[in-house]
Amino acid sequence: MDASKQAHSSQEDFEIPAELTPALQARRRSQKRIIFDRFMRNKVATAGALFLLFLILCCLFGPLIPGHTTPDAVGVTAPFAGSSLADPFGTDNLGRDTLARAMVGGRISLLVALSSMLISIVLGIIIGAFAGYYGGWLDNILMRLTDTILTIPLYLLLFVLSATFANGTPISVIFLIAIFGWTKAARLVRGEFLALKEREFVQAAATIGARDLRMMFYHILPNAAGPIIVNATLLIGSNIILESVLSFFGFGVSIPVASWGSMINQGRDYFDAAPRLLLIPGILIFLTVLSCNLVGDGLRDALDPQMTER
Repeated sequence: MDASKQAHSSQEDFEIPAELTPALQARRRSQKRIIFDRFMRNKVATAGALFLLFLILCCLFGPLIPGHTTPDAVGVTAPFAGSSLADPFGTDNLGRDTLARAMVGGRISLLVALSSMLISIVLGIIIGAFAGYYGGWLDNILMRLTDTILTIPLYLLLFVLSATFANGTPISVIFLIAIFGWTKAARLVRGEFLALKEREFVQAAATIGARDLRMMFYHILPNAAGPIIVNATLLIGSNIILESVLSFFGFGVSIPVASWGSMINQGRDYFDAAPRLLLIPGILIFLTVLSCNLVGDGLRDALDPQMTER
């Protein structure tokens, strides 16, 4: 009897606080903060993100640096001039500033990669969401269309369509890459929707009368954002390589517009005289794609709900 009284009195002495103290409230972290902290602890992914940020700033504002504002100026300096303080990357066969052309070319390559990624992700989300949510005959039609596009050799298809329909402008290359780049995103979104549409919060939303579009893009899609963000990051690197290959073979951005792929195309003829004309854009492509992949891996670990801790 005494033991039961002691147990009852100990339960009365212990009270769960109704509200967190200010100190505990300050130490609580939001989900976004947790993801950010986990990403920052990945030193390799952080280095990749910093390099991408530095590269974007250089491509946007580098051509505004005095002395590097005229990437297409011919004959200002002697052809094949070596590295100097005025021209750190030297000049090309026409005496043009290689550093300025590399920054302008990076602007075009990043514009093509980012724009085509956004269009591809939007198409992939729409197609994958409808296929995964509704299923049935709509799912079969959309996924068979996706499988058909995946079976076609991508580079061969782009070469043919570029020679037939594209006019060598960045806008035409963007849409050419985007209309065939949504397939992996669509399959990924479909799988996420198939897994999430049976969850309790979706059934609760349906119970209170939420419409299909609201459940798809307001309830389910935010919970599938993690894999989509990772796929979008990796897709940027893939699109940079794709644009470079197209431009290298003359099917992408046309000369005289500079891109990293077209710079490699022009520099290959002068590899013996000035190998830097080929190596500089090639190294920039390699570092950019590597950084995108590192950031994608870091985001995949940071967004993994099983690895996120408070």
